[in-house]
Amino acid sequence: MSLFRRTLVALDGSEKDKKLLEHASRHIAMGKVEKLYFIHVQKSLNLPKELTDKYPDMLSPLDESISKTMDALIHKYIKNIGSYNYELMIEEGDPAETIIKMSKRKQVDIVIIGKNSTGERTGSVARKVASFAPCSVLFAPELLPEDRTTPNILLPLNFSDSSKDALEQTEELAKLVKDSKVIAINCFRVPHGYSSTGKSYEEVAKILSEISEKKLDNFVAQTGKSEHDIKTEPVLIGEDESKFDAIYKTAKEVSADLIVVGSKSRTFMASMVLSSTAEKLLSSDINLPILIYKSKGKALDIFNFFDRI
Repeated sequence: MSLFRRTLVALDGSEKDKKLLEHASRHIAMGKVEKLYFIHVQKSLNLPKELTDKYPDMLSPLDESISKTMDALIHKYIKNIGSYNYELMIEEGDPAETIIKMSKRKQVDIVIIGKNSTGERTGSVARKVASFAPCSVLFAPELLPEDRTTPNILLPLNFSDSSKDALEQTEELAKLVKDSKVIAINCFRVPHGYSSTGKSYEEVAKILSEISEKKLDNFVAQTGKSEHDIKTEPVLIGEDESKFDAIYKTAKEVSADLIVVGSKSRTFMASMVLSSTAEKLLSSDINLPILIYKSKGKALDIFNFFDRI
């Protein structure tokens, strides 16, 4: 099933929307999209009383005015928009809560939302959506990376069930992009007590690297969908580094075009908490799209449970 089958693009009404729509257009063109949603949420759609008192002719509903502006942008930046079954929603309320609610109501497979590219902390709306939306979330940077003909997808794995889900989806994603390359990595570190083994730091690192590579190869083979030639690479976390540092550095070294991160756990309650690594990636200046992958069915099941109680 295509990750982009039912896609929701969250627009905030700023200049960033232009780049976000350009980026969304790339991914939409790759997938088999059945339904495309665009949403803009304002806390209030009422014009200030001071403004209407001064300009009584301004009686046109604000949502209609916003809708016209947004629709013009969509037609300008989404290629072949006329060929898609799409819907533009102008909503009133809390932006994060409304986007999350609509992602569930419309049963979307993925939300595409903007990400800062300047090292500033990604906004609270985007982070809440990443944590609580019952579907995957793709963060698109303000500055678009070069559109290479052979894109590289970087996939950190920790051999968990959520990693297996992310691997399977990444393979499906890679099928949509001709000649794309998937680099699956496992970040490991040398434990503090390595000296008790009688071996040097470098010797222990080499042994652990070989173990990591074998586990990666076995893990990838066990998905049973390895039509793609997935490159596996163990990555040593330096003594003064974090897992985030290792992923960031590797993304630069392999010229990654997309980083895929599985949700923290298959369980819904754990998936609502972004891992520290995902938080740091979203807050970093890395100019790459970041996909937080979630298993949609499991998340929706728990949402439906809470709706019934």
